[in-house]
Amino acid sequence: MRSQRCSASPSGRYFQIAGSMTTSHRLGFRVSLLLIGLLAFAAAAIQLTGHGYFWTALRHTYLQGHTTAHIDDARNFLQAPVAGGAPFAWPLANPQFPISDKIHDFLTKHRSAAFLVARDGELLHETYFPPYHADSRTNVFSMAKTVTTLLYGAAAQDGFVPALDAKVATWLDRYTNDQFGREATLMQLASMSSGHDWLENYYLPFNPTTELYFGKDATATVLRMGFVQPPGKQFYYSSASTQLLGIALARALARRDTSLDLSTYLSRRLWQPLGMEGGASWSLDRARDAGGVELAYCCIHASARQMARVGQLLLQEGAWQGTQLVPADFVRQMTQPNGLVDHYGLGLWMDPGHEPRFYFMQGHLGQYVIVLPTERLIVVRLGQYRKTTFSRHSKVPDEVYLYVGEALRMARSTLPAPPSSR
Repeated sequence: MRSQRCSASPSGRYFQIAGSMTTSHRLGFRVSLLLIGLLAFAAAAIQLTGHGYFWTALRHTYLQGHTTAHIDDARNFLQAPVAGGAPFAWPLANPQFPISDKIHDFLTKHRSAAFLVARDGELLHETYFPPYHADSRTNVFSMAKTVTTLLYGAAAQDGFVPALDAKVATWLDRYTNDQFGREATLMQLASMSSGHDWLENYYLPFNPTTELYFGKDATATVLRMGFVQPPGKQFYYSSASTQLLGIALARALARRDTSLDLSTYLSRRLWQPLGMEGGASWSLDRARDAGGVELAYCCIHASARQMARVGQLLLQEGAWQGTQLVPADFVRQMTQPNGLVDHYGLGLWMDPGHEPRFYFMQGHLGQYVIVLPTERLIVVRLGQYRKTTFSRHSKVPDEVYLYVGEALRMARSTLPAPPSSR
């Protein structure tokens, strides 16, 4: 009876089990309990220290088979629609120019979604890699920085922003009493020279960039950080800078028209006039009625042809079918070095020393829209992985030159290459 009473209690069951174990088994059992306790403690610490976004990051990356954010993650976030306009079909070159085996193999190895080359508004080449196709919309990541910068130029043209060099504190009064922040301008946010405090890293689980992406309050995340140096003095690539620009723009729009947000403004000012077939979407940090905003520094989900159209707009210095959608002088400023570094303008990367010159939009995992102005060429690559080597320019990935070379090969050929033996 005594043994039955003992086994009926939790502590009794523990001692009965422990008593039947060997020494090594008892040690293993105790280690397991210790590990469970440590994990519970770590989980509590993560929550209590304000890093609860880690669980969202874990669920949306590792548990979906990725080590970082990925191009098909629209399903993981609330999406604001970006409506397109009357479809504008891309004219196709006839015949189409085949892709070389070398580039095809490289694109396949790095799990590309699309590769597109256009000249004078005509598609020379399109390749889509299964399961992706012409209508697939994937996350273009930081290429959204370029789109947000274009909206900044449009907002100045429309009078929502009084001047391109307007002070950030005009809309973000959090910085009115910040020694450096009160002097920072929207232009300095666009050129990544504002002096705003930030750590840009896409792989560390506990850092502000991860919180900005997976957290539920992008505005609070970036406004929590102040300015740590005089604006306009040093270049530092920062997602927070573009998010601040997006917040300022959204507030400027809402002051004049409460129905306007970044997604609606993008639709009216660019997507509809450019005839973007099928529309796009823009990730929100949370629901609109809870104060949600667009992740302005990233996370527009669009097709390869739509992004090529943005490249074409840049090539045409903001003009489209007789209408100046974005001021030409502003686009020219975007595409030139910003005065602090030679590889970045306003929302655009570049290598002005290359012949022929090119500039490009760039996103995480190797999303690119490359523009070669003198050759009238647009190159688009979308995909899941990239090759991160830098041998020709310390800030321009080698793969960019690979794509530029392939586009030049096509454009300078009098006839398409013979069919591949693949």
